[in-house]
Amino acid sequence: MLSFKSNNDRGFSLIELAIVVCIIGIIAAIAVPNFLGLLNRNRINEGIEKLEGAIKESQRQAMRQGKMCRVNINPDTNIVTGNPTNCLLSDRAIRDDLTIRTNLSGNPPNINFSSKGNTTKMGTIVLSSDGTDTQKCFVISLGLGISRTGNYTGGKIGSVSANQCETIQ
Repeated sequence: MLSFKSNNDRGFSLIELAIVVCIIGIIAAIAVPNFLGLLNRNRINEGIEKLEGAIKESQRQAMRQGKMCRVNINPDTNIVTGNPTNCLLSDRAIRDDLTIRTNLSGNPPNINFSSKGNTTKMGTIVLSSDGTDTQKCFVISLGLGISRTGNYTGGKIGSVSANQCETIQ
């Protein structure tokens, strides 16, 4: 048997390898910021879902138990608690890398629910992150305690307003 070996079977040249590495580097430079932004947006979505779940659970517990329940939202610790303790089955911890701003009154800010699920407070809670421009909001109405969530279009600092919470359709 004769074996013919071609000189073209030597592999890749250093220039070809350098070009491929540069292309991969350019693609990574474009993709990583988009991926980090997506990650931060998902963290905000998770936080607003936890917050909304805790508030609605407290409202349900007030009606189920036939007594007043309060949910406390602490922007310093990012912990949501119930008062009395059986108004929430468990405290909710919202990620430390998220910022909570609210116009609810109280120290810590809170929402009270009567035994019928009604509330005497209305307010807005906004979650944001330094890693993205996306902000999510939760708004609760006076009286019946009807709530909604949406995208917050206001600034990342200063007071918050329900008028800048655009409901997602």
